[in-house]
Amino acid sequence: MDEMKREIGELKDSVARIDASVTRLDSTVNRMAVTVAQLVGGLSDMKDFLAENMATKKDISNLNSRMDGFSGLLLDSRHRWAVHAETLAQHDARLTKIETRDA
Repeated sequence: MDEMKREIGELKDSVARIDASVTRLDSTVNRMAVTVAQLVGGLSDMKDFLAENMATKKDISNLNSRMDGFSGLLLDSRHRWAVHAETLAQHDARLTKIETRDA
């Protein structure tokens, strides 16, 4: 009988340890579930933010087109400035000839 009481006591201790382990496991699982929910919410927020604020291929293409257009204007302006500078130089040379002829 004493042997049986001892075995029952050991079984009760084992069950108590298992209950404590299950309680700790439940607590850990609950914390992990909260963390996963927070991560999912954060990823959803990030996805929405990126969907609203990221440039699309069309946006980038439009920007590239505008930059190409501006570059073309700049090159055209430089070309016109060079032609104008050359015209002024030729005009200055003609004026110098006229002035020396009249003098």
